Amino acid sequence: MVATHSQPRHFVAIDMGSNSFHLVIAREQDGSLQILHKEKQQVQLATGLNAQNILSMDAIERGLNCLRDFNQRFSNLDQAQVRLVATHTLRVAKNREQFIEAALSIMPYPVEVISGHEEARLIYNGIAQSQVLGKRNIVIDIGGGSTEVVLGQKNTPTHLSSLRCGCVSFNERFFIDGQITPASFRGAQSAADKQFASLSKEYFSGDWDLVLGSSGTVKAICEAIQEDHGDEIITLARLKQLKLKLIKCGHISQVHFANVDDKRTPLVPAGLAILISFFRRLPIEQLEFSPGALREGVLYELAKIGQYQDIRHRTVESIAQLYHVDMPHATKVRDTAMALFEQVADEWGLRPHARLLSYAATLHEIGLHINSKALHKHGAYIISNSDLPGFSEALQQDLARLIANHRKKPNELLLAELEPGHKLTLIRLACLLRLAVLVHLGRIAKALVLEKIQVVPEGLMLVLPSHKRKISLFMKDLQREQKQMASLGMQLRFVSSLGVNQDKNLEVKDDTLNTVAS
Repeated sequence: MVATHSQPRHFVAIDMGSNSFHLVIAREQDGSLQILHKEKQQVQLATGLNAQNILSMDAIERGLNCLRDFNQRFSNLDQAQVRLVATHTLRVAKNREQFIEAALSIMPYPVEVISGHEEARLIYNGIAQSQVLGKRNIVIDIGGGSTEVVLGQKNTPTHLSSLRCGCVSFNERFFIDGQITPASFRGAQSAADKQFASLSKEYFSGDWDLVLGSSGTVKAICEAIQEDHGDEIITLARLKQLKLKLIKCGHISQVHFANVDDKRTPLVPAGLAILISFFRRLPIEQLEFSPGALREGVLYELAKIGQYQDIRHRTVESIAQLYHVDMPHATKVRDTAMALFEQVADEWGLRPHARLLSYAATLHEIGLHINSKALHKHGAYIISNSDLPGFSEALQQDLARLIANHRKKPNELLLAELEPGHKLTLIRLACLLRLAVLVHLGRIAKALVLEKIQVVPEGLMLVLPSHKRKISLFMKDLQREQKQMASLGMQLRFVSSLGVNQDKNLEVKDDTLNTVAS
């Protein structure tokens, strides 16, 4: 009898914002969501809203045309669950029912016009699904028509606010005909100041573990700052420098950024004014961009996939299931690696990297899904090119480097590009991982335990079990490993607790190890 497998569930989230419409298509895979397709169109719905809050026919048609395009992306998916949410512009548009009825004729799913607080909640939940949050967090999302500001503790939002200031509405109001002047910024910042001043007292403590910005406007400002500073960290000083740069240009037609979408560039001055006000009023010292946003919050809530306390732990579990990792074996390797880690972590300064080693040990065999001959290379490729929620790009690449170097000849090219301190850390972690893998090589070494490891100059010293018959093959593996680790500048020495000295520079007395002066 051939086993039958249920069809994977598909989920579609559509975020109809005041500036852009976003589409995300995903499927459930072993308890996690796998993103299949992302797409956005800059509809600029808010530009069609007049002073009486009537949405123009041109703006309505732009939105409907976008929905027609989106519908073609997922209309052939069987039994897809779909959720459409609309934000500020359709919240305030008096003729929104005209748009909603027309949208229903394009795709048979209701349009949810969500409140500002609900939008803020979903934004925070989307961020919580995309990265590890701190104990106390503050999030700002500058949209086309409104700005959401959220306070949260870990994965739980605690205070939700939606302010009447957005990059599209402020662009139309203050940066008229593309003019960028000091007066334009003064007017926009003053209007934003009044909005931020309306926040409750909890927003002004300044005691935040993380300050995050999400969505396109903050991302564009990060990209603009990176061109001048080499990284995307936002500070008030950098925002002011960017402001002076834009004023010097005088008109938006003279503003050119290498990494910012040309369609997004005209909205940068308005978004910048709002962000400067945010920094000054609350006050904020530093902000980072978060890839999560409203659409991710909608998607995960639609799929009813619960949040874990550690998003990275959930990601590792999911990818282990996806690539059919032998978890009993992976657990043994992980436990051994962490036992070795505990003996050297403090002397080697590895404490902050405990979870990285644990993740690498758990996933070291995912390359077996492709083939066994070069499983370390296949595993590294999978990790490097997968969507890993909760992992920064740097952490993801470090995980790939460890998996690439868990067996056979170390890949020195993967480590050569790193600064010396970081390189040494990864070499030390790789050494622990390789030893843990060796202990369980062949999946038959149930009783083999490394009695002790100790840091020595330029490497490690191992005390081997006293049962020489059981470790003869392991000794050969270790001798090969000595040569491999030597290529990375790591000396591997080992002795038997019976007193059999495998290193001429070491002697053993009463199961204790002493370095003999050369």
